[in-house]
Amino acid sequence: MYTAFIVDDEKHQQETLVDLLTENFPQYSVAAVCSSVPEAVEKIKSLKPQLVFLDVVMPPHTGFDLLTQLEERNFEVIFTTSHEQYAIHAFKVSAVDYLLKPFGKNELGDALKKFEGKISDKKSSRHMEVLLQNLNSTALDHTKIALPTLSGFVFVQVKDIVRCKADNTYTTFFISDKRQFVVSKSMKECEELLRDFNFFRTHVSHLINMNQISEYLKGDGGTVKMTDGASVDVSRHKKDEFLKQLRKI
Repeated sequence: MYTAFIVDDEKHQQETLVDLLTENFPQYSVAAVCSSVPEAVEKIKSLKPQLVFLDVVMPPHTGFDLLTQLEERNFEVIFTTSHEQYAIHAFKVSAVDYLLKPFGKNELGDALKKFEGKISDKKSSRHMEVLLQNLNSTALDHTKIALPTLSGFVFVQVKDIVRCKADNTYTTFFISDKRQFVVSKSMKECEELLRDFNFFRTHVSHLINMNQISEYLKGDGGTVKMTDGASVDVSRHKKDEFLKQLRKI
């Protein structure tokens, strides 16, 4: 039996989630339902749940306020949100689980499977720590990203990623300190993940950090030399867009 908390300021959302858990996932016991951050902080401290379903926006607070007010976070979190696009991108960068409202039995079941996997593996997750660091940072170049590898996750600063190279359904990340990581994401997924950090897809197989360019050589599309010594071709049909972005640096 898993002990769960629901923290949400909308009563119908509370009731919907309780019903979904009760009717479909009997291994979960809802120990408390809270409507505000102060109430949830006190109950979490006393009842110590294993899982917290945490709404992102609960005026005048947010779910992130709750996490920062707790000295110990010995529980897993599944965020629930309706519209916070910035928050959703932050979740993806930090590889933190979330549910987009309205959600049903299947989406909830997938999230619970991930939670149960974390519990059974007894992994000490840095994901929440990285998420909070990223949200509190005022500079994009201080953002850390969680990269899913074959053995787990590695956490690197976005500014240290030199380039990404497609390899079928995987992508290799090249880091400024010469490390390389094979990541279980497609190039399209990586492009979306890095869309706010001045990366540019020069052609189908390469995504580069525009801040890690050391030289650009003219040609049909041109060639970019990166700080790690690699030469990356620029597709002819991408040239104008690339030069436009290059001038902004």
